[in-house]
Amino acid sequence: MKLGLDDRVAIVCGASQGMGRAVAKGLAAEGTKLVICARSEENLAAAETEIASATGTDQILKVAADLNDPASAPRIVAAAMDRWNRVDILVNNTGGPPGGDPLSFTDDQWLAAIEQNFLNVVRMSREVVPHMREAGWGRIVNILALSVRQVEDNLSLSSATRMAVVAFVKSLSDSVAADGITVNNVLPGSVATDRLHVVNKMQADSRGVDADDAMAERVARVPAGRLGRPEEMADLICFLASERAGFLTALNLPVDGGQLRAII
Repeated sequence: MKLGLDDRVAIVCGASQGMGRAVAKGLAAEGTKLVICARSEENLAAAETEIASATGTDQILKVAADLNDPASAPRIVAAAMDRWNRVDILVNNTGGPPGGDPLSFTDDQWLAAIEQNFLNVVRMSREVVPHMREAGWGRIVNILALSVRQVEDNLSLSSATRMAVVAFVKSLSDSVAADGITVNNVLPGSVATDRLHVVNKMQADSRGVDADDAMAERVARVPAGRLGRPEEMADLICFLASERAGFLTALNLPVDGGQLRAII
C-alpha cells in the first residue's frame, strides 16, 4: 500500500526519543520531510543521526524548543514554512506530568499539567491549521494515553488534562473536516519506552512492591502477552497521516495489545 507521504512536510513534537523518535523515523522512511522538535539540542542531534542513518534522508530540520513557552509554537511552524513553505502533518507528543494522589497536587501543578498536555496541542494546532486550510489538506495526530479511556492509579494529572484534548479534538475536527484536514488521537497502552518505566516504578513504589514484579503484572494484563514497541505506534500514525486516512477523523485509537477492558 502506498501511503502518499512522499515530499509531505511533518512536524513531530517530542521527537528526540521514545515514541516521538519512532514516529519521525517512520515518516522519514515513507519519504516525508521532517521538522523534529524537543528541548534538548543534544538529543535532537542524536535523533537526526539515527533517523538519517536508518532511512537515508537528508531532509530533517531540527528545532530546539520548550513547548511550554507560548512563543515556541509560532517559531516551530515559521521554521517549517521558511524551509519548505508548507506544513502537511503535525504530530503532537508531550511527556506526562507527575503522578500521585489526585488531591495531593497544588494549583500550580494542575496549571503546569494543563500547559504541558493541553495548551501545547491547542497552540500547535492553531499555528498549522491556517496553512493546511490554504493547501486543502492536513493531518493532525495527537499521542495521548490509554488512561483517557481506562483510569490508571496515580495518573490523574495526565488523565484529566489529556481528556481535555479529546474534547478539543472533537470540536476542532468538526471545524476543519470540510477543508481536507483530519484530527485524531492515538492512545498508547503499555509501550516499551523510558516513560513507561518511570510510571511503573512510581506505581510500584506507591504500592510498596518491587518494580520488576509490577512490570510483570503489567505485562500479564496485556492479552498480547508483551509490551508494545514504539515502532507499532509509528506504523499507525504514519497511516493516519497518509492519503489513505482521509475519511478517518475525531478517533481515539488504542494501541495496547488488547489491554483496554472497555467493549466500546
